[in-house]
Formats: sequence, structure tokens, C-alpha cells
Amino acid sequence: MVSRPRPAALRELQTACRACHVCVDAGIIAEANPTFAGEWGAPFFLVGQAPGPAERETRRPFSGRAGKELDRWMLRAGFANAEEFRHLTYIAALMRCFPGRNKTGTGDLRPPPAAVKNCAHWLDAELELLEPQVIILVGQMAIARFLGPGPLEQRVGRSFGKSPVMVPLPHPSGQSRWLNDPLNRKRLERALTLIKKLRAGWEENPQKKIHMGHAREHPLG
Repeated sequence: MVSRPRPAALRELQTACRACHVCVDAGIIAEANPTFAGEWGAPFFLVGQAPGPAERETRRPFSGRAGKELDRWMLRAGFANAEEFRHLTYIAALMRCFPGRNKTGTGDLRPPPAAVKNCAHWLDAELELLEPQVIILVGQMAIARFLGPGPLEQRVGRSFGKSPVMVPLPHPSGQSRWLNDPLNRKRLERALTLIKKLRAGWEENPQKKIHMGHAREHPLG
């Protein structure tokens, strides 16, 4: 696929992903609703966990309450508005379809490992085609996929890698209590400042690879 012109290859990939029903056929989920969004040339790439019930209806990533909070974070991270953030960022997830609600109805199911495995090739192909300059990792599952297991306290507020630069964030879901800790809110602020610097670096020279320099050497405690 990558031997074709890359924009055309990306469109082909997106069409194939939207038509995927592998997890339905395997009995993992009841219905297929692959959800992602982005355009060729996006310098930022955001990886989440899985769509929620709001995204199941809209087919637009982060379109529920968590998405509104994410948009607010991105304003603090230097994007002019939510529209600019979504224009410059390809948004995808480890699992492309809504995994369903838990038995008590108090939250969404964690993406099953089989579904994440089935979806992995979509993510790998998108990253290979787009070659983003920055990957924003949202939530523990996405962070672990790229950086391995580890506590959020050792990840949020730092950047990892150089090309691309990876910036972990906590999940913006209101169900998360991680941000109740003032130190963790400081870690989030530091992470958003890192993204702001990367955003400014890209704007200064969109064709040049952007780096964080020594930023990752100074994590919060």
C-alpha cells in the first residue's frame, strides 16, 4: 500500500477501516462503528483508547464530554481553537469501535485484548503513512502501547523520543480521579506546555522535524 502515492494510500486505508467488521464476526462486539478522523499531512497524531457511546453515534472521535475537556486542554496547549486542533491532528484509537458499556452501566468496557490486536494494523499503517512529528498518547492503555507499562506519574509531564516526539496525557474522562491530586494537575500543565512548545516549533517551520531538546530531562517529581 505504501508504494502508492501516500495521500491515496491513506484514503484507501481509511475506506478499508470504515468497512471493517472483524470483531463483529468474531463475536467480540455487537456492531462495527470504526471511528477516527484526520487528514493527510497532519503533523500531530493523537492515540486514545476506544470510542465511547457519544462517538458511536457521531462517528467523530472525542465528541462527548471527554472530548470537550480534551478540546479545552488543547486550547491551553497553544491551539487557536478546537477546529484548528482537529485540523492539525489525526485522531485514532487502539480499538476503533465502541467496546460497549459495563454490566453496571457506570462506564465503558475496557477494550478487549483481541480487539486491540485486530485493530493494531490500522494504527501501524496510519503512522507509517503519515509520519507524524508529534504523537499525543491519551490514557494509560495508549501510553503503555508505545512506552510500556508504568505509572502515569512517571509519564505525564515528560516527552519521549525525538522523531516523533511522544507526549503522554491522562484520559480527560470525568471518571478519572487522577487529576484530583494537585501534583498531577501540575504534571498535566507541564505536558500541555510541552505540546505548546511543539506546536510553536511546527508553526515556525512546518517542514522541519521538531524536537523537545532538553525538556524531557526535567520531569516533575
